[in-house]
Amino acid sequence: MVPNHGGAGILGAAPSASRFQLNPDAPAFHPRINRAPEEDRCCFLTFSNGYPIEELSIISFFNEKFGPNCVERVYVHRPVGQPPLFGKVVFRSVLMPALVLQGKDLQKYLVDGNPMWCKKYDREKAQQSRQLES
Repeated sequence: MVPNHGGAGILGAAPSASRFQLNPDAPAFHPRINRAPEEDRCCFLTFSNGYPIEELSIISFFNEKFGPNCVERVYVHRPVGQPPLFGKVVFRSVLMPALVLQGKDLQKYLVDGNPMWCKKYDREKAQQSRQLES
């Protein structure tokens, strides 16, 4: 039988209730509403010239490799008269970009036999690119 020390933990004292003061007026946490910004849940994707990859193929690839419903949405930039060369995948979790990149700055995957490179989405570079297009 294990002796009962009246709530004493390994270090000899139970945490006091006064150390953990919660705000009773705080709004409730809702995971679908209160989550990380989209930029923190994204990876920038690039494709080889002449080998574009469709949005549904990208979604299927990530969902099969990293778990169902890990992708929120995919954007593929489609310039008029040219094949798509890049896109962005938005994951549901802020942890996914690190998982996809496996500790590297750039990670290559084959999607339907076509190469796709992933890197961390850079908000500042995206803003600079949009300004150049204007």
